Amino acid sequence: MQDPQQPPELTPFQHGVIGALVGSIEQAIMRPSCYWKAQLQQQRLTLATALNPRYAYRGLPVAVASIAPVTAVQFAAANFCLDAIRRTKGGAALGSEPTEMERFASSAFAGLASASVQSPFQLVEVNQQNNGGAMSTCARKVLDTYGIRGMYRGSSMTFVREGIFCSSYMAMAPILKSRILAQRPELSDNSATMAAAVISGTIGATLSHPADTLKTRLQGSLFDDVKASGPRDLLRKLRENGRVTRLLFQGFAPRVFRIVSCTY
Repeated sequence: MQDPQQPPELTPFQHGVIGALVGSIEQAIMRPSCYWKAQLQQQRLTLATALNPRYAYRGLPVAVASIAPVTAVQFAAANFCLDAIRRTKGGAALGSEPTEMERFASSAFAGLASASVQSPFQLVEVNQQNNGGAMSTCARKVLDTYGIRGMYRGSSMTFVREGIFCSSYMAMAPILKSRILAQRPELSDNSATMAAAVISGTIGATLSHPADTLKTRLQGSLFDDVKASGPRDLLRKLRENGRVTRLLFQGFAPRVFRIVSCTY
């Protein structure tokens, strides 16, 4: 039974609304780092475009339009999964603090759920960054040329990336914060939050970046005359072109900066 002095738990809908609002604000602030990351991954970035707001803010409308439902799905799905786990454990578990394993399971589930929404939006976003034009024009071109299947090019890598990313910021960060405060009670809440964000954000970015690079390259090459058929074919081509690890981690610096910042 919930402590009457504790504030009532938020519903999945309320979690979704909060997530949508926070995600939209974060995208508007961090848009240049997203552009730099995607262009570095595709080996397309130049100093002139990196410093030009006309390019750096390309794709902002579609990013904001996508991040609101994506973040809403993440928060709502994680809350739904935790609630389902508690119910399977019985009434005594309702209202109790989730275990570490439950946090990771619900966060991974949230990432998988949101990836199905996010993948088409990011495909449009990447191609709009590369080629310019209106969001609607880009989406229509994809649908007219490849149909709905084309919107999900690279989606398997989106699922991998989001499962790792959501686990890092929704599960690992609060767990690390609790452990840091337990071992260093003299630290302020803000200092523990910052330390947890840096550690969890860096780990999450490192583990998920190869999948993000493969996703971005697959999506960005949609209209190329010669393109990889999927992640395995792209990995083979990257091995032929140079050191695969170096290529997979292009764009890592702006991405880890963004992930640490939004985790904090």
